[in-house]
Amino acid sequence: MNTSHIQGDQNIVIQSVTDSTLTININGELMEVKKDLAEIKKLMQSLQIQHIQSADKIYNIENINEANFGAITNKIPRLLTNPPFNTYLFIGRENDLKTIEAQYQDHNRLLVLVNGEGGIGKTTLAAKYWYAHADRYKHLAWLYADVGIGAALVTLKNALGVDFEKNDDFDAQIRRITEAINNLDTPCLLVFDNANNATDLKKYYTTLHQFPNCHILLASRVSQVANMKVHKVLPLTETEAVTLFKYYYPALPDTDLPMLHDLLKAVGYNTLVTEVLAKNMAVFNRFSVRYTLADLLHDLQAKGLLALKNKTVAVVYGSNILREAEPKDIIAAMYDLSSLNDAECYILSNFAVLPAENIAYTLLAALLNANEEALETPLSSLEEKGWLEYRKTDNTFKISPVIQEVTRSKNAERLLNDCRTLVNTLITGLDNDNRHTDNYQQAAVFARLGALVIYTLPFDDDVATLCQNIGDYHKDTGNLYMMLQSYQKMVDIQTALCAADPHNAHFKNGLAISYAKFGEMYSSLGNLDKALGFFEDASSMAKELYSAYPQQVSFKNGLAISYSKLGETHSSLGNLDIALRYFEDEIKIFEELYASYPQHIAFKNGLAISYEKLGETLSSLGNLDKALSFFEKDIELSKELYSAYPQNVSFKNSLAISYARLGDTHGALGNLPKALTFDEKANQTIKKLHESYPQNVDFKNGLAVSYSKLGSTHTALGNLPKALTFFEEMSKLFEELHEFYPQNVNFKNGLAISYAKLAETNKAKKDNKEAKAYFQEAEKLWSELVRDAPQYGQFRQFLEVVQQDIKSLD
Repeated sequence: MNTSHIQGDQNIVIQSVTDSTLTININGELMEVKKDLAEIKKLMQSLQIQHIQSADKIYNIENINEANFGAITNKIPRLLTNPPFNTYLFIGRENDLKTIEAQYQDHNRLLVLVNGEGGIGKTTLAAKYWYAHADRYKHLAWLYADVGIGAALVTLKNALGVDFEKNDDFDAQIRRITEAINNLDTPCLLVFDNANNATDLKKYYTTLHQFPNCHILLASRVSQVANMKVHKVLPLTETEAVTLFKYYYPALPDTDLPMLHDLLKAVGYNTLVTEVLAKNMAVFNRFSVRYTLADLLHDLQAKGLLALKNKTVAVVYGSNILREAEPKDIIAAMYDLSSLNDAECYILSNFAVLPAENIAYTLLAALLNANEEALETPLSSLEEKGWLEYRKTDNTFKISPVIQEVTRSKNAERLLNDCRTLVNTLITGLDNDNRHTDNYQQAAVFARLGALVIYTLPFDDDVATLCQNIGDYHKDTGNLYMMLQSYQKMVDIQTALCAADPHNAHFKNGLAISYAKFGEMYSSLGNLDKALGFFEDASSMAKELYSAYPQQVSFKNGLAISYSKLGETHSSLGNLDIALRYFEDEIKIFEELYASYPQHIAFKNGLAISYEKLGETLSSLGNLDKALSFFEKDIELSKELYSAYPQNVSFKNSLAISYARLGDTHGALGNLPKALTFDEKANQTIKKLHESYPQNVDFKNGLAVSYSKLGSTHTALGNLPKALTFFEEMSKLFEELHEFYPQNVNFKNGLAISYAKLAETNKAKKDNKEAKAYFQEAEKLWSELVRDAPQYGQFRQFLEVVQQDIKSLD
């Protein structure tokens, strides 16, 4: 071609391209030149031409470098990558699509971070956005950012026609890619999937803001990056999750829907988990029902999400690949703890054993006994990376049930040690000295949190102690069912520990204590035979321990307590002579312990209680003078203990009981004024306890009994109107106790006694109609008690007496 006549400000138009040459059009004439930027620039300088045209775009040759030269001289495909997987099922995310679109339209925003936990549906949502709006974009790219934003961008090299120089470092490569993208026709869509590395997102924060011709969508677990706009993807609603489950398992019977609701709630309505569990059910039950929803729910509650019965299922997750694997492997693969540092793993372990609910920062700091500096950094990091949710309105953090399951599995070897401080904090907060604080408000929180901790941690002696303290809290507050659950877990742990190390005396002592706790529970339920069996087993182990380790005072103390429990049970069974022997053996041991360790308050308290128990038995046997001598010894020690430790509620309660015993005995001996004085002291003491700790059912029961004592004494003194007032107060309290705790036979018996007392008082006032009505109410309750707790001989005696009273009024 003769180019001598081609001069001035014209355009060179690229007509066609090969790997090594360009065919260009100069003023209607075609020319083939080497595909080399330096050669093209040399030619254009010689022709004094400044602009080159590719397709419908014109470029100034001075603004073209090696990076965008490749883009200009190649035909850039519309799809810079393969498109994402387009699921045929899209449930519950329509509003999310609209919100993301609104974000782009708001002030011409170009960048949106789609945030949510693993398996929640971020990728599906981003893919749906791609297909819903693809027609508006000139170019689209779906990039997997698992290895980082920069590495994902570099994969566009070939599609953009970018050639890297030999000496280009990674940053230079990113700059060339950025320039090439910015030379694309507007608008473009870039989707970065699995952009879960917070540090990487911060590193490329400015780079992502250098694409003015692009809408960028980041699917990430990271909760926030600087001022980047975030759209949070929430879990499915219950209705949406049910629809999803039934889609993949249509054979689910409608009768199972209530169980399905419990199941879906337990997994946090997570989209992927719901899908794989439904598919697992479908595979299991393809030809016949072999694994019911009830089986699945039971396994989930008993074993956890990663220990369910598994079949291979197929899902698309992670990288647009159809994966065939067992549900446990799919779920476990959602989260990789290896990227977390030690402090983050520690925090995550503790969240994994606590309830999946919003936990206040102040409560967490107290539970972990951590200073702010040690706590804030890992918490902030975990929240930023998407492992925890943070709610600013109440300064709380929350973990999802799925992350809990994965953490417990992957942190299994360190879980117990990570949670050791948490366990010890809960133990301390629930022990005898502390759980009464602030009327059980803190103890109620600790017991609720601890109820999950004891079921999620491996068997351990400290965990068994926590079970005991949780059970004691529920005993105080009257919840026999939760007391049973806690003590049962304690027995299970101590039994396993003893089986694993049968020569460990500490474990054996723990098992003995757990048996004693079970005995107390069965006593409250009215099953004295079962209670006696556990107390006998506990005492037998206590004897073996004391025999093997006679210098170990805690074992000797345990033996004394076991005798006390046996004595109490035999008293309730009517075996007073046997009870007397046990209480005498108990006193002997406590006298030895107190003589050897006079500063040990537990031994002094144990001795005081043993005097009271022996005195009570002697009183029942009719030996009032001897009983009085033991009650006087008891009151002396109880006064000393309460005087020295006025904040100890147990000592104050023991003092009230001591006053009551003296009142009973003086009343029986005919010393009514003296009896009244002690009854009033008992009432005043226990009333203060009940007012301070209204949640403690023992104190409420004690107050009701104190009103009974006052009523009986005033009856003996002839003050019937005053007696009636006290019996009415007694009845009111026992009605409340029986209403809230109907399984407790002692409260039911107390209510029956109160009705009998009201009947007797009305009978003395010559109101036989009212008296008969109360006697009949008492008869009804004692009939039920005799039926449900036949071992209590006293209940049958009361029933026979009240039936005679009714006959006397006919």
